[in-house]
Amino acid sequence: MQEKKPDLRTSPRAIWQLSWPQIVMMYFIFFIGLTDIWTAGRINGSTQAALGMISQVTLFLQVLAMAVSSGAMAAISQSMGAQKMRRARRYIAMTLLLVTGLGLLVALAAGSVPAFALRMVMLPESLLPLATSLWAVAMLTLPGNYIFSCTGVLFRATRQVMLPLWTGAAGCLLNLLGNLGFGLGYFGLPAYGAMGIIWTSFVCIWVCALGNCALLVYAGYLNKRDLPLWRWVKKGAPYLLKVARDAGAAQVVWQTGYLTLYVVVASLPTESIAALAGLTAGLRIEAFLFMPAIALNMSAAVLVGNSLGEGKPEQAKRLGLQLTGYGTLAMCLVAALLWPFRQELAAFLTTEPAVQAQTFSYLSYNLLATPFSVASTIMGGIMVGAGATRYNLLVYGSTFWLVRLPLAFVLGHYVWQSSSGVFVAMLFSQSLQACTMLVVVCKGTWARFAIKATSFHA
Repeated sequence: MQEKKPDLRTSPRAIWQLSWPQIVMMYFIFFIGLTDIWTAGRINGSTQAALGMISQVTLFLQVLAMAVSSGAMAAISQSMGAQKMRRARRYIAMTLLLVTGLGLLVALAAGSVPAFALRMVMLPESLLPLATSLWAVAMLTLPGNYIFSCTGVLFRATRQVMLPLWTGAAGCLLNLLGNLGFGLGYFGLPAYGAMGIIWTSFVCIWVCALGNCALLVYAGYLNKRDLPLWRWVKKGAPYLLKVARDAGAAQVVWQTGYLTLYVVVASLPTESIAALAGLTAGLRIEAFLFMPAIALNMSAAVLVGNSLGEGKPEQAKRLGLQLTGYGTLAMCLVAALLWPFRQELAAFLTTEPAVQAQTFSYLSYNLLATPFSVASTIMGGIMVGAGATRYNLLVYGSTFWLVRLPLAFVLGHYVWQSSSGVFVAMLFSQSLQACTMLVVVCKGTWARFAIKATSFHA
């Protein structure tokens, strides 16, 4: 039986058909996180701050999954562009096995040192007992996060973007009902507070992870016949791991940067706990703007990878820049619509006036940063599709560690002596990051990082 050829269309309609399900999926994931923060905010500011810090640390621990997934995106999308379907399926199987193993190892290692991990991020002592209990459940959830994140990327790389919407919708609904029921005591259920929230996340993530694996089998992209033999792994793994190495380093730099930013906020001379809770809530609202940008980042990676696999670097650049322009314009319009409702958005996520004020301040600065943050996010997808994640490492890493963090510390601790200094530093660094990425996309030699046609055949 002749194998079905991959979908490599690049018309506006094809790009929209690739992008809109990813945008919907990103909003499912967004609402899962938003429901957690909203529920915690209805309990108290301490619960919201502790849960926010746990979420940020957990996100950092997923850097290996994100790294391997970036390598898989480049390898699979380019293989499909070259119409090497068996190579693509072998990359899918190898990626899923690797990510599952890494998730278990990281969860085991991090779960054995809760006190050390939480003190490393300068969590206030008053939050440690609650955070330690949350940490134990978060580590049980971590392997599921690895699998859920990775399988989502595998679906996008193969342009099978409709199937994961089923698991995303189920996870979103389960999380909402669980948080209302076991977090706040709705529907006559016992209110377990923060522990109800974290256990709900455990169930939700594992349902989504296992559901995605079943759908990969159903779609024909995961089967015993395409499990890679060792001789193939020796040929295919080096490219994936090379891309993953730079992507992983970029994620480590980025996530440690955000953890350090949390430390800067947590150690502010005034209102540190309120500022920490406000930052957590503000990041969730900002994520609302970022969901389409992340979806377009992934669409850019797929389209660029397909184009380079076909041997069309100029088409890859053109498609990447078009997505960047259209996506940035659309998200700026959304930011403009949200601007008058900053106070209402802050009040939606928390009932404490001090935290509301901090959230309002965060939104005031970061809505202004929308064109820069969205553009740099989408252009990062161009580099992922090309396998040129080294550029993401250099640009994101340097603007975060050499500009954002030093400026945030100086402005937050000495000039303003408040969270406003941190938020100004974020705005400035995001604008510099976007300008630098634009130069890289227009002038850089990123297309040379694609798989060479003569590397291997299957």
